[in-house]
Amino acid sequence: MGEDGKVRGRPRDPAVGAAALRETLALLDEHGYDGLRVADVARNAGIGVNSLYRRWPTKYALVVEALRAAAAQREVEPTDDPVEDLVTGLMKTAAGLGRRAAPLLAVLLSDPASELASAVREAKVEPFLVANRERLRRVLGPVPGLEARADAGPALVLLHMMIHGSSPDEATMREQILPVMIGTEPPATR
Repeated sequence: MGEDGKVRGRPRDPAVGAAALRETLALLDEHGYDGLRVADVARNAGIGVNSLYRRWPTKYALVVEALRAAAAQREVEPTDDPVEDLVTGLMKTAAGLGRRAAPLLAVLLSDPASELASAVREAKVEPFLVANRERLRRVLGPVPGLEARADAGPALVLLHMMIHGSSPDEATMREQILPVMIGTEPPATR
């Protein structure tokens, strides 16, 4: 940045950043956090290491951003039906847990103090919990125990997966998990 406050140099190419994030996820899957090397990400993405470090000053920052970018695909745009938004969010989470999230979930359980576990909580768990709590607040309003009720939904999804070996289907979500969160009989469906 110059003395006049203007940014100097070329504008950042979003495609370069996207390539770096994709490579980060691929190498994270292949080698794990400890085996991930920023130089390998840069080489595979076709960008310089210094350029990569200007965008993400640490490996941790790069991994957090890559995980956030992957999680953004499961965001739920609010509609005028907050119950449907809540169900959609839980269904997307359940679907995501069966894919790339399984090894990350294993890290949260097996090595919760690791840098990777911290990155997963920062990039995936916390944003999801905040969004899920907001979706439930849209259904119930500001009721006591909102945070615990909202957190019970994803916990029950995980428990279902551990017990049954699969994600809950939509009927289970509506008939068993949603009532725990809302504290009533299942809401009427469309």
